[in-house]
Amino acid sequence: MDATGSPQPACTGLDLRAFFPKPSDLGERPTAPERYALAVCAVCPIRRRCLRDDLNAATDLSDVNGVFGGLRQAERREIIRARAQAAKDTEVAK
Repeated sequence: MDATGSPQPACTGLDLRAFFPKPSDLGERPTAPERYALAVCAVCPIRRRCLRDDLNAATDLSDVNGVFGGLRQAERREIIRARAQAAKDTEVAK
């Protein structure tokens, strides 16, 4: 908790390099550092807010690097694609 009583991210004070793997490390399976980052996210009290904020801040698919809110970038890219398709479908339906 911070001075206002708000929960703090579980990653506060940690080495965040695990949350931002090099592009060459990105594969279908999570790397050891990504598994560490995902484990930290799994117990984070603000995981949902982190994910929401990251998805809302992404302006295109290049903005989704790293682990946020317990999801890897490929998983968040899929959410962004689905949102874009839904928006397109809604626009066509009008």
